[in-house]
Amino acid sequence: LGSGNQVWTMLDIILAVVAAQFTGFLWYNPQTFGSIWLQLTYPPYRKHEFGKYPNSVCYGSASLSAVTVALILSYVLPYLGATSLWASVRSALLLSALTAAVELPHLTFGAQEIGMFAIDKGHNTAVMVVEAVVLYLV
Repeated sequence: LGSGNQVWTMLDIILAVVAAQFTGFLWYNPQTFGSIWLQLTYPPYRKHEFGKYPNSVCYGSASLSAVTVALILSYVLPYLGATSLWASVRSALLLSALTAAVELPHLTFGAQEIGMFAIDKGHNTAVMVVEAVVLYLV
């Protein structure tokens, strides 16, 4: 129903969320960026903080985030003129750049590792692009 009509059903949103969750699984897998992210996020002096939240909270927040992004994209993409696959990807990239720019001061003021920031923002970009593509294709 997407593909130019810009009318999405709840099934379309669910498919976008599933694609986002799979993207996160691949992105933070130990064979991709997971091991590096873990080392940067929890260096030896912060190891005691690992597992601070139960998995249900962590995965619940990831699911809520994916649903929120899918719903917002389904609303915003038509206003951004995303009537083709490339326009959908371009819109997702622009929105991702905007969110990364807003979060940049948190990197510096929070003394975060640049690698962790890059991995996280890369994931956010991948999720937005994947969800935008799914919403366009369905």
